[in-house]
Amino acid sequence: MERPEEAGGAAAPPRGREATKARILASARELFTSEGYGAVSSRMIASHAGVNVALINRYFGAKRGLLAEILREDGVFPRIFEGDRDTLTRRLAEHTVSRLHGESTALQRTLDNAAGDPDLQKVHQERISSAMIDPLAAYLGGDERARAHASLLSGVLLGLTRVRLVEGATALRAQDREVLTARVQALLDLCLVGFEDEEHGEG
Repeated sequence: MERPEEAGGAAAPPRGREATKARILASARELFTSEGYGAVSSRMIASHAGVNVALINRYFGAKRGLLAEILREDGVFPRIFEGDRDTLTRRLAEHTVSRLHGESTALQRTLDNAAGDPDLQKVHQERISSAMIDPLAAYLGGDERARAHASLLSGVLLGLTRVRLVEGATALRAQDREVLTARVQALLDLCLVGFEDEEHGEG
């Protein structure tokens, strides 16, 4: 017999709601990864999770909200913000080159393939701010100058990602990996100079 919440009836206790939300998220993650975002419907996710489809709208505001929550939990740059600021650009460069070589999670690859989906545009836009520019700006000091640096860094990183999505980045991937990483790091280092010079009257 279905529980009231799973049948779309009366609300379950908080603990039951959290368990149901976690089950829905787990099903969405599995289906998005195995089938692709565009091929998965809210009804498919609900069936997989064993809940009423109305609960997806209630908790997440439809399929796009589910994806946004999964991305929020995943973050963007694992371990990027755990080291010293002096080595930030090296860590970013290594991460970017690994993505150029297709070294990402199955979910990330699925989302990359669905990058042109109009339903995902707002999700991607929000993700750029909440999981890339905002944490980078906070890591760099949190003021407007830090945000300018973070925006410039993000622009370089997103541009390289776009090259990979558009034409495969085959010419870049053919280069020696360490040399490519150093070149990307040099570009990222440039994103962190100049504004401080102006602050001290040197630029």
